[in-house]
Amino acid sequence: MRAFLIELSLRLKNNEAYQKRKQFFKSLLENRETSYTKYLDSFMIVLILFSVLVLVLNKTYAIPKWVLFLDIYVVSTVFIIEYLLRFWIFSDTHLIIEEHHKKNSSLFTMLWAVVKRKLQYIFSLTGIVDILAILPQFRIVRLLKLYHYLYGAKTLLKSLSKKEFEFRFLGYILITVVFSFASILYVVEYEANENITSFLDALYWALVTVSTVGYGDISPVTDIGKIISMVGIIFGIAMISFVTSVMVSAFAERFDELRSHSSMNALYNLQNIVVLNGYGYLGSRIAYYLQQDGKYNCVVIEEDQEKSSKSFESSHLTIYGDGCSTEIMDKLYKQDNIVAMLTLKSSDIENIYFVLNAKSYDKNSIIFSRITHSHLMSQYNSIGTNMVIDPYAIIHNRAYHYIISYLKKHKTTKISIFGYGQKSKNLVDMCIDSGIDIEIFDNQTRDNKNIKVIDFEDDKHLDTLKKLNKNLIICSMDDEAINHYLAISLKVNEFHGKIIALTDTKQKNRQLKLAGADVIFDLYDESAKAFIEKLDGIGK
Repeated sequence: MRAFLIELSLRLKNNEAYQKRKQFFKSLLENRETSYTKYLDSFMIVLILFSVLVLVLNKTYAIPKWVLFLDIYVVSTVFIIEYLLRFWIFSDTHLIIEEHHKKNSSLFTMLWAVVKRKLQYIFSLTGIVDILAILPQFRIVRLLKLYHYLYGAKTLLKSLSKKEFEFRFLGYILITVVFSFASILYVVEYEANENITSFLDALYWALVTVSTVGYGDISPVTDIGKIISMVGIIFGIAMISFVTSVMVSAFAERFDELRSHSSMNALYNLQNIVVLNGYGYLGSRIAYYLQQDGKYNCVVIEEDQEKSSKSFESSHLTIYGDGCSTEIMDKLYKQDNIVAMLTLKSSDIENIYFVLNAKSYDKNSIIFSRITHSHLMSQYNSIGTNMVIDPYAIIHNRAYHYIISYLKKHKTTKISIFGYGQKSKNLVDMCIDSGIDIEIFDNQTRDNKNIKVIDFEDDKHLDTLKKLNKNLIICSMDDEAINHYLAISLKVNEFHGKIIALTDTKQKNRQLKLAGADVIFDLYDESAKAFIEKLDGIGK
C-alpha cells in the first residue's frame, strides 16, 4: 500500500495535464487578478443573493416551483462542486506523500498527514460555512460565502484578525464586567425584583445594560441595583468607544490596500501608462503635469502612507507598497500597456535597486531614473537605465545659461553666489570654468579657499550686502530661511541688481517671490519638465 501511494504521488507530480487543471482551478478560486476569476465572483455573488432572496420572499409570497427548484437543486449543486474544488486545491496530497517518503515515514503517518491537512479545511470556519451552505435548510448561511468573493470584505476581516490581542482583551473585560454586575444584581434583587427569577436573567440584564441596548424588560427596583445599572452603562460606553477605535484603526490600515487593489484592476483598462516609483516633491510635479497633459495615464507607487494618501487625494491611481516587491512587480509586468517607469526616490541606492529589479523582469522595459549623486552615473548605466536625469544638473544648466545671457546685456555686472552646497556647487564650477568672475559667500567653511565666510549673526554682514547693490545675486544657501532673509535685506537697502533663487523646496517659492527674488529656478518643476520631454521622445 505504501509503495502504491508513493507511485501514485509521482504520477500526479509528473502528470502535466493534472497539474495544469489544478493550477487553473486554484487561480480561478483564489487569484483575484485573473479576468475569469472576476466573472466567477460575479456569478457566485448573484447565486448567493438569488438564493437568500428566494428564502426571504418564500416566507410571505407564493414562489413558483421552478424558482424553488433552481434554488434548492441547481444552486446547491453549484455549491457542492465549488466545495469539492476547494477541498481538492486546499493541499497537494502528492507533495505531502513525497515529503514523508523522504523521511521514510510509516504508512499510517503518511496517511494521517494527508487526512490531517484536508481536515484543516473541513473544520476551518470557511470550510464549515461552505458545507452548511450546500444544505437548503441552511440557505441563510450562504450570505457568509460572500467572504470568498468580495475582496473588500475579505481584506477588512483580515485587518480585524490582526487585532486579535485587542479583541481578546476586550472579551476578558466584557466577561468579567457582565459576570460581576450580574452576580451583584442577582444577590441584591433576587427576591425583590419579580423579573429576576434566575441567574440567567441577571446575566441577560447585565449584557443588555453594558451594551447600552436597554430593552427595558428587566430593570432594577432597589437603590443599589439602580446604582449598579448606572455604573454598568458607563462601563458600556467606555467599551463601545474602545471597540470603535480598534475597528477604525484596523480598517484605516487596510484602506490603502483596497485602493491599491482598485488601482491594479484599473490598469487593465488603461493605455499609455507611466509608472512613478515615489511621490515626493519631484514625483508630485511629474504626476501633476502628466495629469494636465492627458496624454499619459499616471500610476504612482508609494510605500509611505502619508505620501500615498496625498497621491490618492490628487486623483492619481495609487499603489501603496514597495515598488520593488515581488507582488507589485508581478502585477505590473502582466500589463502590456506601460510606456515607461520612472523611479524618483532621493536615494540612489533605492533607484538603482528598482531599475535592477525591473530589468530582471523585462530587460526591454523603458526606465528613467533620478540621480542624486552624479558620481554614481556609471552604476546606473551598467544596469541598463534608459535615461538618467540629474535634477541639480538641470537647474544648474538653466541658471548658467541665464547668467550668460544676463552678462551679455550687463557687461559690468558682478556675480555673487551665496551658498556652496549641493544646490550651487556645480553651477559655481561651470561659471569658473567659463572664466566668469564670481565671488562666493557661505556661512560655513567649505572645501573651496575662495569662499568668503559670512556670519549672519554679526551686524557687519549688512555692510557686505550693501556693497553688492548692483550685482547679480544667486541665493542658494542650504537653509531656505537665510535665502528669504538675503532677498529681503538686499531689497530694503536700495538694491538695483537682480536676485536669482535656486530652490529645491516647492512650497517656498511664493515666499521667495514676496521676499524679493526676481527669478526662481525650481528644481522640481524644471526636472519634471525634463522627464516629460524624454517621455514624449519615446518612439520618435
